Amino acid sequence: MRAVYGGIVMAMISGSTIAAPGTALTLVREGTPAAEIILSQTPTKAARLGAYELQHHVKLITGAELPIINGAQVGMTPIFVGDSPDVRKLGVDCSQLGKQEYLVKFFPKALVLAGKDREDLDEPVYDYLANKAAVHTWPSLYHEVGSMHAVYDFLETHCGVRWINPSDHGTLLTKANTLVVSGSELRQKPYMIFRGGAAAFDVSQRYNRNGGLWHVFGPKSHEPYNSRAYGKVWRQFSHPHHRTAGMRAQNRLFMYRMKAGGESSACNHSFYDFYPRFWEKVNDQFEERKSEYFAEGYEGQPPQLCYSNDATVAQVVHDARGYFDNGGIRGVQKWGENFYALEPMDNNSFCKCRACASQFEPDRAKDRSQHSTYWFRFVNRVAREIRKSHPDKQISTLAYMSHEGLPAGFKLEDNVVVHFCVYGNRTPFNATLLEAQINRLKEWTATESVPMYLWLYGCFPSLHARYGKFHCFPGFFPREAKRQYALFKQLGVRGIFYDGFTCDVDNYVGYKLMEEPDRDVDELLTEYFSVYGAAGKPLREMSDIIEERYCNPANYPQRNGVVVARAQTPLIAWGHLGTTEVMAALQDCMDRAHAAAKTDQQKQLVQLWDDAVWTYMKAGRESFVERMSFPIPDITAPRVAAAAGDVNKVNWDQARSLGGKWYKNGRKDPAALKLDGRICHDGTFLFLELTDLTDPKRLEVSPMISCYDDWELFIAGQRAQPFRQYLVGPTGMTMGLSYGEVNWRQKVLATEYTEKAFGMQAVSNTDEGKWVVRLCFALNDIIERPVKPGDDIYMNILRIMNPELCGEPGARYGIDTWSAFTTVHEVDRLGRIHLE
Repeated sequence: MRAVYGGIVMAMISGSTIAAPGTALTLVREGTPAAEIILSQTPTKAARLGAYELQHHVKLITGAELPIINGAQVGMTPIFVGDSPDVRKLGVDCSQLGKQEYLVKFFPKALVLAGKDREDLDEPVYDYLANKAAVHTWPSLYHEVGSMHAVYDFLETHCGVRWINPSDHGTLLTKANTLVVSGSELRQKPYMIFRGGAAAFDVSQRYNRNGGLWHVFGPKSHEPYNSRAYGKVWRQFSHPHHRTAGMRAQNRLFMYRMKAGGESSACNHSFYDFYPRFWEKVNDQFEERKSEYFAEGYEGQPPQLCYSNDATVAQVVHDARGYFDNGGIRGVQKWGENFYALEPMDNNSFCKCRACASQFEPDRAKDRSQHSTYWFRFVNRVAREIRKSHPDKQISTLAYMSHEGLPAGFKLEDNVVVHFCVYGNRTPFNATLLEAQINRLKEWTATESVPMYLWLYGCFPSLHARYGKFHCFPGFFPREAKRQYALFKQLGVRGIFYDGFTCDVDNYVGYKLMEEPDRDVDELLTEYFSVYGAAGKPLREMSDIIEERYCNPANYPQRNGVVVARAQTPLIAWGHLGTTEVMAALQDCMDRAHAAAKTDQQKQLVQLWDDAVWTYMKAGRESFVERMSFPIPDITAPRVAAAAGDVNKVNWDQARSLGGKWYKNGRKDPAALKLDGRICHDGTFLFLELTDLTDPKRLEVSPMISCYDDWELFIAGQRAQPFRQYLVGPTGMTMGLSYGEVNWRQKVLATEYTEKAFGMQAVSNTDEGKWVVRLCFALNDIIERPVKPGDDIYMNILRIMNPELCGEPGARYGIDTWSAFTTVHEVDRLGRIHLE
C-alpha cells in the first residue's frame, strides 16, 4: 500500500473547488493566488526547478500563477520549496535527510516541500520552448533532487495530478478555480537507489525514442506519433536537431516526475577506448602502442584485453583513480561519481595466453559461467588497489554472458557492485530460460554480500524486430513485471537499469515499481487507464489481450510441451501471437476506445495509442501476410562428376545459378551488395560457390568470424528446428553451430573449429578484386541426418557485412539474404534445394 500523509488524501471536486480532507491550506481562491512559493536566497538548482514545476501545475489546474519569491514573504500562505532559514525556523532540518530522501510537511499556516539536494546553485532555464538549450541547464537525473521529488509527491497525492507519458496530452488534472489542500507529514525516498529507466548517461531523448515501437522503420514512420505527442515542440521548431532538443526536455521532465535516476551506478563495456589509446592511432586519443595490454592468439585487432597481465591491471587502476580524482568523468565515460565500471568487450573471445586460459572453466559453459572466475579475479585485483587510494569509491561490473555465474573459490571485494543482466526478464513465455537466470541470481544474493543491481531488457522484443527488420508483437507484461519486482525486493536488489522502454503501460508500471515495489499492479493499471476516461476500459481490455498473448507459453510453438523460442520472429509475432482472430478482437477494442473518448485530451491520447501501438501492429500483420505469400527460392542442384570433396575439381560450369535476386535483411528490397552463387552435388558432397563483388580491401575480419564480414548458411531438413548454422570469413575460417539438434539445446558448437565445421570445408579467395568462397559439405553430415540424391534440404544464405558496406546510417551491421523477408536464425522461409 502506498505511503500517505496522515489520513488518505485525495483530490475531490466540489463545484469549482479542489479540496482535501483535514486542516486546509488554500493555495488558490476563485482564480486568485492565496499562496506564494518561497525559495532560499541561495536556492539549489533542484529547488528552483521544483518551484517552477509547482507553479506550472497549479496554473494548469486553476489558471492562477503563484509568485516565486526568494526569502521574503508578502503575507500569503507560504509554500517553502527546498531548504532555507525559514524552513529551519519551522523545526525542519534538511541536513538530517538521508540520500534521496524528501519531506512533505503541513503546518497550520505553511507547507514545506524539501529534500536532499545537490549543492548546485546555478539557475535553471525552465521554458524549453523559448530556449532550446534549457534542458542543458537542468539537474542530472542522477544528482540529488529531493526537493523536486517532494513537489511531485505533493502534486500527485494532494492535487490529483497524474503523468502517464511525456506527451503534450499525458498529464491528467482537474481544472478548478479554488485549490485547497491538507495533510500531515511524509518522509520517504524511492526504494531502488539506482533507477536507470532508459536514461543512461542522461540521454533522455531515448525515452520512447522515435515513437517507441516504430523507431526501427526510419524517421518517416514515427512522425505521426512524434508530431502529435510533441506537438508544441514540432510547432515551435522546424530543424530536426532543435526538435530533438525539445523532445529531450519534455522527456526529461517526465522522468523527473516519475522519480527516475537516483545515484548513478551505470555499468557497461568499458574498455573499447583502449584500442584508440593503446593499439592503433585513429584520433588524438592515442597515447602509445601497448600490445601487452591486449589478448593473445588472434589475428588483427584483438577482441579483448589480457586481463591477467599486470600491466593491464596497473593501467586500469591508473584510469580509475584519475576518473575519481576528476569528479567521476574520463573522456565521454560517466559511470557515476562514486562508481567506476569494469566490463570486457561484448564478446567471449578472451585472451588465449597460458595465464588467462588456465583460469577458464569450460565445464561451466552450460551455466554461462566459464569465464566467471577469470573475470571476477581481475575485478578483485582492481578493487583492492582502488580501496587503498579511494576507500569511499566502488567498482561496478556486470554478471553477463559467460561470466554470469559466481566465481569459484573466492568472494568479491566489499567495494564491488554487481549488475546482474536478466536478459530473460522479457521472456516469461520461456520458463526454462527465465528460471535458469533467476536461479543464478538467487545464488548470487545467497552467497555474496556485495550490492546487487539488475540490468533489465526493456528493449525486447522490439530489438529483435529492429535487427530482423520486422514488426514485433508488442511485449506488454505489467503483471509479470510485478511478479518479478516482488522477487527482486525479496532478494535485496536495490538498483535497476532498464535497457529501453517502448510501451507506455509497461513504462508507467516499471517506474512506479522502482519507486515502490509493493504497489498493487491492478491499482497502477487503474491509475494509468483512468487518464483515458471512458476510453480507458476498452484500452485496458486491449492491453490485457496483448499481455496474455505475449506472456502465455501456450501461445508459442513448442517441442514436447516446452517453448523453445527465446526471441520473436515474424512467424511467432504474427503466425502465433497476432493471429487473424486476435487482431479482430483488438480492432474491436480500438474502435470502442475511439468512440468512448469524449474530451479533446482523451481523443488525443487514444489516437496516440493508435499511432504507437495499433497502427504499428496492423502494419506488422499486413507485412507478415505479404511475407508469407512472397516466393521462396526453389531450385534443383544438378549432379556433376565426382570431385572427391575437392572444390577445385568441380565442374562449376555445370552448377546451377542461385538466381540474381538477393534481398536486404527482413525485406524484399534489393540487396546492398552485388552477390551471386552456384550450387551442385556429386552424390557424396554438396558444393556451393558464393561471390561478393565488393573490393576485398573493404572487408573486416572478426576473430570469431561473426558478426562481420562473413557468409552464414542456415541448413535444415525442414523449415523448422533442428537446423545448422555455418559461418565462413574472408580468411577461410569456419564455424558450425547446431540448434535443437542436441536435446533441443541452442547454439551448440561443432567439435572441430578451425578448418572444418561439421561436414563443411571452405576455400576463400580475396586475391582477384572480389570475394569468392567455395564450400564443400559432406551429404552424410550436412544436417543432423544423412541425405542422398533425390532428397530435399532447406537452406538460406546470408551475407553479413560491416556498417560501412551496408549503407544504412547508424546500423551496427548489414545483412543481405537469398530468401526475402528473412534474417539470421529464421528458418520458416528456407529455400528448397532438391538434390538431382
